[in-house]
Formats: sequence, C-alpha cells, structure tokens
Amino acid sequence: MDKIDLKSDAAFTFILDEIDAVIYVIDVETHKILYANKHCIKDFGNIVGKICYSVLEKNRNIPCEDCDLSNNSYPKALSSTYKWEHFNTSNNKHYIFSTKIIELKNRKVKIQAGINISKQKYLERQVADQNAKSLKILEALSQSTIEGLIILDENKKCIKANAIAPELLGYTEAEMINKSIFEFIAPESIVDVKKFVNNEDQLPYETMLLRKDATTFPALVRGKNIQLADKKIRVSAIMDITKMKEKEKEISKLAYYDPLTSLPNRALLQDRANRLISKISRNKNYAALMFVDLDNFKNINDTKGHMVGDLILKEYANNLSKTMRKYDTLARFGGDEFVVLIDTHCIEKDLAIKSIKAIASNILRRISRPLTLEKNEYQLSASIGITIFNDVTTLDELMKQADSAMYYSKNKGKNNYSFFDPELQKEIERKTSISEKLRKAINKQEIKIHYQKQLNQDKEVVGVEALLRWTDKTFGYISPIEFIAIAEESSLIFELGAYVIEESIKLISRWEQDEIKNNWRISVNISIKQFDNDDFIEKIESNINKYNINPNKLRLEFTESLLLKDTDKVLEKINYLRALGLTFSIDDFGTGYSSLSYLKKLPIDELKIDKSFIDDLLIDENDEAIVLTILSLGSKFGFTIIAEGVETKETYEKLLSLGCNYFQGYYFAKPCAEKEL
Repeated sequence: MDKIDLKSDAAFTFILDEIDAVIYVIDVETHKILYANKHCIKDFGNIVGKICYSVLEKNRNIPCEDCDLSNNSYPKALSSTYKWEHFNTSNNKHYIFSTKIIELKNRKVKIQAGINISKQKYLERQVADQNAKSLKILEALSQSTIEGLIILDENKKCIKANAIAPELLGYTEAEMINKSIFEFIAPESIVDVKKFVNNEDQLPYETMLLRKDATTFPALVRGKNIQLADKKIRVSAIMDITKMKEKEKEISKLAYYDPLTSLPNRALLQDRANRLISKISRNKNYAALMFVDLDNFKNINDTKGHMVGDLILKEYANNLSKTMRKYDTLARFGGDEFVVLIDTHCIEKDLAIKSIKAIASNILRRISRPLTLEKNEYQLSASIGITIFNDVTTLDELMKQADSAMYYSKNKGKNNYSFFDPELQKEIERKTSISEKLRKAINKQEIKIHYQKQLNQDKEVVGVEALLRWTDKTFGYISPIEFIAIAEESSLIFELGAYVIEESIKLISRWEQDEIKNNWRISVNISIKQFDNDDFIEKIESNINKYNINPNKLRLEFTESLLLKDTDKVLEKINYLRALGLTFSIDDFGTGYSSLSYLKKLPIDELKIDKSFIDDLLIDENDEAIVLTILSLGSKFGFTIIAEGVETKETYEKLLSLGCNYFQGYYFAKPCAEKEL
C-alpha cells in the first residue's frame, strides 16, 4: 500500500487541512509520501505515493543532506522529534519543519509539518543586505573623508578605523582595535573629553590627542551615535589642526606684535595695560608707564636710510627686551618710540619709585652702549618720560602724561628720564591750544613780519632778516621760538613759510622804486621740513616771476642740520635755486653736526656766527677761538661772515678787530615793522 487513509476521521481531516502548514507523512523505509494535506498539495502538487526527494526537490535523485534518512546526526527511533529549516528548490520557498517518527499501521513513518517562513527570510535578507550596504557606504565614506574616523562600540572601544586615523595616531588599524578611546587622548584632555563622548550628536570641539609614541597634537573632534541593526555604535571624527593652530599663531602675531621688532604692538599694549590697571586698582600696588623715545633717530633715517634705521631699531629692541622682567611689558609704540609697562608690586610709593628709577637707568645704559652694524658704529641716547599710578585710569591718559614727561627730558638735554609733573601737562595743553590758534592766525594773516637790519663794517645797511611776531588775544605775545616749533610739529610750517617768502618777495618788489632800499636783500629762514616739501622750489619760482624781482635780493637761511640729509638731493635743489639767482646762508653756524667737507660742495654765500658764541666773546677765550675759526673758514672758502646778536659797542669793536665785516643785533637795530625801517 502506497498511501494511508487519514480521511476516515472527518474532524481530524478538517483540522489537518485548515492548519496553515504543509503536513505530509513519509515512509521511513521507502521514502514514499503516504499522505499530504491540502496546503501541501497546493505548494507541491499531487505528491502522494511518490518518492519524497524527487517531488519535494528539484532535479534530485538522492535523499536531502538534512534528512534523517541520510544524516546520522538526526534520531531515527520511534517518538523521536526534531526541527530544521529547509529551502525547497522545487518551489523556492523556505520552511521550518517539525518532524516526529511514529509507527502507523505497522509502518515506521515520519510526520512532517512545515511552516512557510519565506517572507520572514526575505525580510531578514533585506535587513542583512541593508546592513551590509550601510557598512559598505560607511566604510566608503570613512575612506574618502580627510578626517580620521574611529568607530566605537557601546563600551567606547575601537571596532573599526579608516586609513587616516591610524596614520594620525601612529598605530596600525589592527593595533587600534579593542583600545579604549581614552588611550588616544592626551592626559590633560581626558576630563574634558569625558564631558562630550556620550553626547548623542556632539558638535566639533578642540582637544589634545595622544600618539603611540607619546607625542601630542591639537585636534578637532566630533562624534555621533548611530543605531546599526541591534547595535549602538559611535563614530568619532578627528582632524589634526596643528597647521591651523600655527596659522592662528601667525595671525595673532600679526595682530598683536610689531612685525619689525616682534615686540607687542599698540593693540596688545592696550590689552595688557587694561589688565594691569584692573589689577592695581584692586590691590593698590603702584605701577608705571614709561615712554622711551630715541634721541635724534631721525638723523639716522635721513642720512643712512630706513633699512639701516630698521636694523638699528631691531637691535635696540632686542637689547631692551633683555632688561625686562617677566611681568613687565615692552612694546613698540611706533617709529623709534617704545612703551614699558611696569608692575612694581610695591604698595609704598617711595619703594615703587626706587624700583622704577633702577629700570629707567638700566634702559638708558643699554641704549647708550655703542652698536656696531655693517662695520659702522652707532651710539644713541634716549629720553624717557614716566608716570606712576595705583588707581583706575586709562592707557590714553597714561600715555599723555608719560609723553609730556618725555618731552621734559628732551628739553633737559636728552639721555635722561623724568617723572610726570602736572605742570608739564599744563604746558602740553598750552601747546595744543596754541597750535589751534596758530592755524586760525595764519589763515587770518595775524602773524606779523618784522625786519632786523644787517650792516657792514661801515654801519651801512646791506639787508634785513625777516622775523615773525605774533600777539594773541588770549596768550598775549608768543615767542617765535615757541610757535615756530609748534608749526614744525603740526605741518603748519608749510603755510607759514610760504606766507613769509611771498611777503618778502612782494617787499623786494616794492623796494625796487626806493632809492635807499633798492639794494637791500631780505634773508628768510627756511626749515628743513619746508625745504623738503615737493612744491618748495615751484612756489619760490612762481612768486619770483609773479612779482618780477631780482632773485639775487632774496637770501635763504637754513641750519646745518640740513647738511645731514641726502647731500645729492640737497645739492640738486640748491643748485636749481642758485641758477634762478638766489643766495644762501647757513644760520647758527657752529652749533650743528655737519661735516666741514659739505662746505666745499654747497654753493653757500654766507655763514652766520651763532649768538651763543657772541654773548661771551669778551670774557671767554674759547668763544673767541671759535669765532676766529669761523672767520678763517669764511676767508678760505670765500664766504661772507655775519655775526648775529651783537648788542654792545665793545662786542662790535672786538669783532671788527678779529676781522668780521658784517653784523646784526640790538646794538644796531631791533626788529621792527616795515614802515619803521
């Protein structure tokens, strides 16, 4: 019999057919199918009476590998049960079978019930494929990024790393596996990293990472938790920012440090001053600000050029840096100006001043040491202004006070230091006020020109010197020494100088019709700043043509300091003016720094002996020797020599006896308005 009858019990048959499973019975000995329920016939066809593996599998003529008939690992005894999964090749469906061996009508059979799990297997494959695809995408992304990627498990141990991470950290990928993330963090940064490492989606933050060789480097780190299948992983991205930090340092240096000397600049000085002011306002210690200005440094730039000047500034900055304590600040304020912030740590003012004086004296000694550069030796000095404070103030106020004290040091003879005095501040305020008033006075032509006669040995007038006089409604009479110096500093000298030259040329023009004065010349003082101006020659030439004068009647006076400038450029200008017909005089001769070799190069007509040598001529043998030397120079070079500041008959007669033939001074005439000449 090739089949068994299970249909005799209608109720039992109904149950078998309605169960959502394939059920069939196989003869253990013959492999024939003895019974199949409705679902089995639906899935496999009419299979009753046929060999199981030939109809349940595709192209198969031997028992299946996972069948108990061919696999000894399965039990074969009666009442044995077992479960197994199987993919059926005849209908491409996946089943999970439950099998039991029983004896039925004197036959040993196995009853197999199979549930179709194809959909579940499909979903499993989909999930597996998706996970595999996600892993591939993740790996592809990790290898294409410029960041090092470390994939961590739930215990924050490395389970994967891209190629960049090991390279950054000095490990192989295999060495990184199973290491805790904290093994890659510098010890000083572990506490901070612990604050971020558990955050779900951590924004980038900076930290220090640790390489295998124990060196550290700055890094930008970010992290994100990802759910992958039933696992929660964390992807940490790291980027080496060493170069970025170096760039930041360079940018900071440009922003806060002077490019020439590498000293703090004004911006950093402001920041440190604010901190110091805040500190001493709390603890009431005394602090100080020093303003250090190199004396006559402009002469080096003018004679040697700015490249040499810059090299000298660098050397002096380096020397000054060596005098600074670690809690003081040396800054370059601009040009040849330096500022020193000092925290004395002293509550007592006397002790603070003593400490500050020691620092100032040390700075002066450092600066006065000879400096050899490119086989040339330079020896400079400095003027220092100091202000002390122990209360709330501002850097601007401190700078203003130290600046006024510095100018006082210069007026004392330079190479010195001075403490701020409120009286000095009054002088500064006066200077500022005068500068403002001077501008208005020039525009309104309130500056008057007086003229002082110049005479020969026979007391005949040969010319006059144009001298400025100014009386202000508020300040009264203001000395030309004061307001001309202010004009020089504020660039008002250009307008003032142009005014004097034009007025003098106009006067020469008017004197052409005067029988007495038509042979007089007018001497006009020219400042270096005025001489250097690009339109200096143009304005003179324009006025000469405008008023149609004899240029020989106009004499320009300048001091010896002009000779320290670019000789070729000075010669070019003077020779041009000389070709126009003008004559030239060196004023205050003997008080400057010029080399006598310049005298043979420059087409000078006259030397003026400075008043300082004339005042004590009768009682000081040294002054007499100097005057004789200047007269001798005049004789050798063919210069006219004129003595200024002659105020007595005795001085006049002494000069005559020494061979001087031209004179100017109160003994002959005081400066006066044109109409009084």
